[in-house]
Amino acid sequence: MSDVGRPADRLVRIAVPADRAVAVAEDERDLVLAEEPPEPVGLSIEPQEPRAVAIQQNRSQGLAYQGVPLFNVVAGLQGRQGKQGIPGPSGGSVIQRVAGEAISALRVLYELDDQVYVLDAQDAEHADLAVGISITAAAAGQDIQIQRDGALDDGSWSWAPGLVFNGADGIPTQVVPADGVELILGSSTGPQRINLNFFQPLYL
Repeated sequence: MSDVGRPADRLVRIAVPADRAVAVAEDERDLVLAEEPPEPVGLSIEPQEPRAVAIQQNRSQGLAYQGVPLFNVVAGLQGRQGKQGIPGPSGGSVIQRVAGEAISALRVLYELDDQVYVLDAQDAEHADLAVGISITAAAAGQDIQIQRDGALDDGSWSWAPGLVFNGADGIPTQVVPADGVELILGSSTGPQRINLNFFQPLYL
């Protein structure tokens, strides 16, 4: 473990090669932590107040430095994994809403008062509030992911090429509605894909 300490401001250079951090330099004096220090990457540090500096090289290695006016090599660190982002299929748009009731995946939904609900093909009152198709399930009060457009794939489908409509209980169907509301969700281009493109509802 190497310590560097002077009350004056200084430049601390930390060299980070592809596989490990190997050297720290203060001003013109190198403090070598490995046999062959590479070309260092400059990092300016003014030791006015207590602080810590952490360097994450990759998913499994890193170095931490702390202290004033001393900077000590403390330990190897593994960086924290960030929060998982909202899933989104390529070419589509996904939004997150709060479920107003228990909702299964792959249901057509409408949004009202900041919550979403299943849109039945007979629900003429809410047909113009259609917002997309659920791609996750959720209980009432939980967040739910909804795809609004783009390609939506699911292995349980077996579509013929052509239009896809909203059906009973918000389940997509290729049966043309005879009454209620005709809401085109888009068209299928393969057995397991719908290219979502919501049309204006047609009231039958």
